Amino acid sequence: MQQDMRWNRLSGDGFRLETLERYHIMDTAPESRFDDIVQLVSQVCDTPMAVISLLDEKRQWFKARIGLDVSETPRDIAFCHHTIQHDNVFVVQDAHADPVFADNPLVTGPPHIRFYAGAPLIAQNGAPLGSLAVLDREPRVLSELQMTTLRVLGRQVVAQLELRKNLQELTRAVVERDEAAASLRAAHGTLEQRVRERTRDLNIANAVLKEEFERRTREAHLSQDIIDSLPGIVYVFDQEGRILRWNRNFEAVTGCTSDEMARAHYLDFLATDEDKSLVAERFQEALRNGSAIVEADLTTRSGNRIPYYFNGVRIELDGRLCVAGMGVDITQRRLDEESLRLRNRAIQASVNAIIITDLDGNIEYVNPAFERITGYSVQESIGRNCRFLQADDKEQPGVAALRAAIQRREESSALLRNYRKDGVLFWNDVHIAPVRGADGTVTHFVGVLNDITEIKHYEKELERQVNVDALTELASRNVLKERIREGIATAQRFESSVTVGFMDLDNFKFINDSLGHNVGDELLKQVARRLVACLRGQDLVARYGGDEFAFVLLGQQDDKAVAGLMSRILKTIDRPFEISGHKFFVSCSIGLSIYPKDGHDADTLLKNADAAMYRAKERGRNNFQFYTPSMNQRVTERLSLESKLRQALADDEFALYYQPKVDLRTGQISGTEALIRWNPGQGDALISPSTFIPLAEETGLIVPIGEWVLYTACAHHKTLQEAGLKPLRVAVNISARQFDPQAVVTLVREALDASGLDANLLELELTESLVMQNPEEVIKVLYDLKEMGIHLAIDDFGTGYSSLSYLQRFPVDRLKIDQSFVRDIGNDPNDAIIARAIISLGHSLGMAVVAEGVSSEEQLSFLRENGCDEMQGYLFSCAVPVEELKMMLQSGRMLSVH
Repeated sequence: MQQDMRWNRLSGDGFRLETLERYHIMDTAPESRFDDIVQLVSQVCDTPMAVISLLDEKRQWFKARIGLDVSETPRDIAFCHHTIQHDNVFVVQDAHADPVFADNPLVTGPPHIRFYAGAPLIAQNGAPLGSLAVLDREPRVLSELQMTTLRVLGRQVVAQLELRKNLQELTRAVVERDEAAASLRAAHGTLEQRVRERTRDLNIANAVLKEEFERRTREAHLSQDIIDSLPGIVYVFDQEGRILRWNRNFEAVTGCTSDEMARAHYLDFLATDEDKSLVAERFQEALRNGSAIVEADLTTRSGNRIPYYFNGVRIELDGRLCVAGMGVDITQRRLDEESLRLRNRAIQASVNAIIITDLDGNIEYVNPAFERITGYSVQESIGRNCRFLQADDKEQPGVAALRAAIQRREESSALLRNYRKDGVLFWNDVHIAPVRGADGTVTHFVGVLNDITEIKHYEKELERQVNVDALTELASRNVLKERIREGIATAQRFESSVTVGFMDLDNFKFINDSLGHNVGDELLKQVARRLVACLRGQDLVARYGGDEFAFVLLGQQDDKAVAGLMSRILKTIDRPFEISGHKFFVSCSIGLSIYPKDGHDADTLLKNADAAMYRAKERGRNNFQFYTPSMNQRVTERLSLESKLRQALADDEFALYYQPKVDLRTGQISGTEALIRWNPGQGDALISPSTFIPLAEETGLIVPIGEWVLYTACAHHKTLQEAGLKPLRVAVNISARQFDPQAVVTLVREALDASGLDANLLELELTESLVMQNPEEVIKVLYDLKEMGIHLAIDDFGTGYSSLSYLQRFPVDRLKIDQSFVRDIGNDPNDAIIARAIISLGHSLGMAVVAEGVSSEEQLSFLRENGCDEMQGYLFSCAVPVEELKMMLQSGRMLSVH
């Protein structure tokens, strides 16, 4: 906060308003340079509204805007008023949820702002002037690229403000320079004319004096009257430097009396030794050559120093050689010259190239920056027409615009492609302004060339980043939507169709989290290459975000052809991927919508394809689905379920049930498996785990839910043990999303510590697909868990892709036969063979075998005959709450083994 408010501590808002006033920007007409920035930031940030806001005492005024109908708002409701309190981008992701802005008239009424992100416009002296902001009527979050772009373009707005102010000041400086130069030339001319006239008058006076002296003998009063009537100071010195004659103005200027003047030497009126030496030299020059001129400071009695222009001519007075002359005050001329030098230094020091031309565009002046930017020296540039910088590239819109402005004698700006002396192209933002003389007539043009080559390169790269996904080099979301719109327009003309596909990788997050983002990124790139290989050249595939891809198929009239293409994509993605020594399988789910039957615009087609994709996931993944209207209802129900699921944990709506495991040799309960149930309350029935567990997996909510299950299961079994019941081992399922190698060991240890349960009474069940996804890393984690005393089991064995070489290395205690193989043991000989093989495999590896879903005596007999160690299923008991489990254990319930 201290850094953000430094401008306020210095001088308050008055300092900021004073800075803003110097830009002369408020209530000015629209300018393309600012409109272009607003257009660009709106496109990059994908927002419908963008503004450049400036704050004065009472209002927020928009210099440039897009998507807004008003030109200003009261200051006290402006979002910009908050933005200028920060050095960085100020973001309001959802104004409805922000108490500062929820009641703001700009939020509750037009333009109904929900999202705001503004970069402060900070002047060079640190004063905030306003903001460059993007706005939306929906809540949202900007990407890092969009935030960076907003900051960069904010700085560009300030640069344009500075450039605009500098151009105005430069125009004024050039006008003042020309006026000063004209005044100086006039002063010089006047001075020379006056000197000539006074010299002539002096010669005439000397001649008259000489004639009068010869005729009247020393009638000096007549000559003195003539001298006194002359302007400036008039003097006559003898060869020794004594003052023989002077006018009254000399006395008035110096403050000396007549007696003091008569006793004085001309050097007495000079202050510095340097001036005295210079004037003495010119005095001798006048005696030798007949005339001389010099500039020096005349010192008065009060000590003031006045710059003077002195001249002297040799004369003869009373038979003696003398020097007569006149001095003119040149104070104003010196001031004009200094002002001219200051303006010239400012032009010379400018980082922008500055040129001055005549009305035909011929160059009369260039500054050093021009030489640095173009490579042309001053000598190579003076006298040439500005068009030589365009080389052969003269047919540019900007050239025509500048030419028209010159004809109209108006100020103008344009973007030009110019070429350096070595032939290299450089982009420059050219601003020209007319220079008017004292009579208002335009005599010259001054131009400022701002080299924006780097900005153009940045814009090109930014455009590439906006249109091309940086990771996969596929088209971006913006390009995809534009291609869909183009396809719809074509389909309307030719009465054809457009197919939009939405594809999501199944279980990608697990791969990304377990194997690292580098492997995940490489997988996305390989998937992108496979997709491109499957589609035709006229089709387009884009990365929509994360592990989501989208594509548009043009001219595919036959649904069967589309279905065949989708089957090819599924098979292509289903092939194994090899990355960094890892070989693994992924699948994808695809949703399809077709114009015109499923929508008439890009957003609707994408939304419906997304709904169809979620239906594909619900149907087991690794398939594709065409959109049907009922899917939107399913999506709505799914979103509602997700919202309730997020609140369920906080509202204590989950409960743990326990299904007993039975030892098939003794019939006694040997352990339990913890199974979660969801009771949403308000009289609703329990929601099946098969409904909400996949959703929890997909959204990541399985992680906090899984932690709750682990902590609760440990606490329940510790409570049973403290009630005097025999210790039972409880099995808890660990999902792929929970199995973070960096955190799972710590999580289990903390759950055991919190409950006080012995580690050997906890069994973790991991699916076969989980342990085989990255077996080398899994092995290390499993051994860490075994060292704690934890028991381990592989759940749903037989449904994945196990490698026996890895299986024998896993420190696993149990294999659990998936209930899909147990269900049809009596009816399907293949399931019986698989179950028998799993039992044999587990025993050969030193593992116990547990059968799930046992519901009949026939299944039980088969399992007992083939040596299965334990069973669980409805034949003995369904999953029950912990209170019923307690009563079951207290009653000593057993399974009959005879």
